[in-house]
Amino acid sequence: ISIKNIVAMEKIGIVFSEKKHKVPFFSYQMSESIQYGKIRFLLGEEIDGKFKRACVAEFLAMLFFVIMCCGCAMATLAIPNPNLMEVAASFGFGIMVLAQFVGPLSGGHINCAVTFALFVGGRVSLVRTVCYTFSQLGGSVLGAFFLWAIFGTNWPAARAFGSNSWDETVFTGSQVFLAEMMGTMLLVYNVFATIDIPTAGGGPLGVFPIAMSVMVAHLFLLPIDGCSINPTRSFGPSLVAAMAGIIGDYYHQQYMFWFAPMIGAAITAVIYEYAPLKPKKRENKDNMADAIFMAKKKRGGADEEEEDEAEDEQRHHSQSYVPGSHEDYDPEL
Repeated sequence: ISIKNIVAMEKIGIVFSEKKHKVPFFSYQMSESIQYGKIRFLLGEEIDGKFKRACVAEFLAMLFFVIMCCGCAMATLAIPNPNLMEVAASFGFGIMVLAQFVGPLSGGHINCAVTFALFVGGRVSLVRTVCYTFSQLGGSVLGAFFLWAIFGTNWPAARAFGSNSWDETVFTGSQVFLAEMMGTMLLVYNVFATIDIPTAGGGPLGVFPIAMSVMVAHLFLLPIDGCSINPTRSFGPSLVAAMAGIIGDYYHQQYMFWFAPMIGAAITAVIYEYAPLKPKKRENKDNMADAIFMAKKKRGGADEEEEDEAEDEQRHHSQSYVPGSHEDYDPEL
């Protein structure tokens, strides 16, 4: 964006922050945020070790999510009289289990629709949104390759590695769009509400309501299209199934499992953040890692900022220490 354009934007009330960060893989500096009135989007941020670790965590979480949850769908639907509750529960509890170990590292998004909603809501940066999405896509593809290795291409049920699709003779595209959008909105609204619970750690239930919203959405959507509400989860199995030559409707219907969840996520973020529905006591904007999983909190009650201050003070003390001075005296010796 040129200086001329920035000046023009500032005249109409759009303000870029002066602080800038380097964009990964590009020699370009991006402003940390952009704001128009009460609406604020985070753009760039520092790419440090914690950021890279968070991306790896999202990759691993999606890898296990596809293997275990899509694998559960393949195994369950192959038995006589399969119970959809088992499949729905595997996805819901799968989110809860995975969030337990990746939550403090990345926030445990495990879904690019959730990440996008948090960006629209001013909770995470554009750079983090893009990096998380590609990390999740990589994990999804690798997880689907594992399913190919485990089940092969002749499995009797959900043989496309749990790919999402719908019967076009039963449901129209608009019906599936509305169903996927509503399922995603249920999930995203629970994410925002859990983050903003005034009690540390998302209240006594923690991430449980988010996991249960995933399970409820699956109970609703499994008979319709197999339930996506998660574009990155749908992408890997669909791509690998096409590479394996498995015939089906999943590959030309893939667009639906991107547009519907992403639009639903954006609508929910706008309604939650900017409609007059949010309680006053929940107006502070936090992210998932800090609010639910207390990523900055250390054992014993101290958080990272307090610990960093203590380390700086100790470092300053050691640098100003002079051997032989009165500080060298210990009355107990």
